[in-house]
Amino acid sequence: MNANTLFQTEACATDDSLALNDRQKTVLREVCDAFISTGIPVGSRTLSRSSRLSCSPATIRNEMADLELMGYLYSPHTSAGRVPTEKGYKFYVNFLIEFERISQLEESLIGRIASISRETHLRQQDILKSAVQYACQQTKLAGVLLAPQQEHSNLRSIRLFRILDTKAMLVTVDDCGNINDQVVNIPAATSDDVLEKLSILLNAQLCHQQYHQYEQNFIENTRQILSRYNNLLSQLVKQVQNAVNDPDTNSIFLEGFLNFFDQPEFNEPEKLKQMVCLLDQKENLLKLLAKSLESKQEIVVNIGSDSGLAIKDMSFVTARYRGPNRTFGKIGLIGPLRMDYSRVVATLARLSNTLSQLLIGDRNFPESDKS
Repeated sequence: MNANTLFQTEACATDDSLALNDRQKTVLREVCDAFISTGIPVGSRTLSRSSRLSCSPATIRNEMADLELMGYLYSPHTSAGRVPTEKGYKFYVNFLIEFERISQLEESLIGRIASISRETHLRQQDILKSAVQYACQQTKLAGVLLAPQQEHSNLRSIRLFRILDTKAMLVTVDDCGNINDQVVNIPAATSDDVLEKLSILLNAQLCHQQYHQYEQNFIENTRQILSRYNNLLSQLVKQVQNAVNDPDTNSIFLEGFLNFFDQPEFNEPEKLKQMVCLLDQKENLLKLLAKSLESKQEIVVNIGSDSGLAIKDMSFVTARYRGPNRTFGKIGLIGPLRMDYSRVVATLARLSNTLSQLLIGDRNFPESDKS
């Protein structure tokens, strides 16, 4: 699998691949592989027993010491072994990891999700929930999924209509024909003429329209006339932008967060407390996923400080899938820096492809294993 065409990370410049010599790259890869597998800091003697390198533990120890000086490894206080740093994981994912296809058994299980959804006519919500549950079961990580969303399209028009003395209906229509309406508060003395002029200013500020010079002059004159309504105008602009940019909280699915109790990184009470806070901040996860839709990459790997999460030493891997009517969604996995990136990327790549096929009506699914 060609990682460069499949996904992006926020990590390394291409020149960074030359920062290490071949033996250092092998040592770093083997330390990462071993620590991801066991969660135990890796010592030079342990590494020398399984290393592809035919060199002594002392030579490997020297290379590990150099990698530590360069910031790719560090030594925990409680052990003589070493573990990868965030920088080390980023180099590993960008240049060293060997991506693999998921197994034939896993292919058949994903095919079974597709078959069941066809035979039982599952609702979209049930399909999405099954997909993120499967991802959590296979990787023992926490999963999040953003239901399909319209890509940001330009606003076509905005109108304000009075419904009560102190309330108005704010209606927006985008270029795809999507209509959004919400009730907004207005001062009691606001006339219908003012509401009409505010609509003109909102259209001028937020809709991508071309105006003739005389129209621009009229808009500017209107802005000056309504200067005392600047606070109301700012409030309306913010409400329109929020309506366009923020998906509904019902469009996010969270699964598998109990898996963190099985991870040694979360034995500390403080880490568990941070995880509970993350669950309480569902809106932040929603905005993080919605923002990641702006990336056209199929898979994005965000490691450590690039994850956008409010917890240190976490990674967030997301895959983009297609929905009906030119919509897109995201399915992602959250876990410690020590997650098995190869398995996570392979699982999300296959799942996102299956979701796309299911949701846009393509029936060319892999057959489930009926034996």
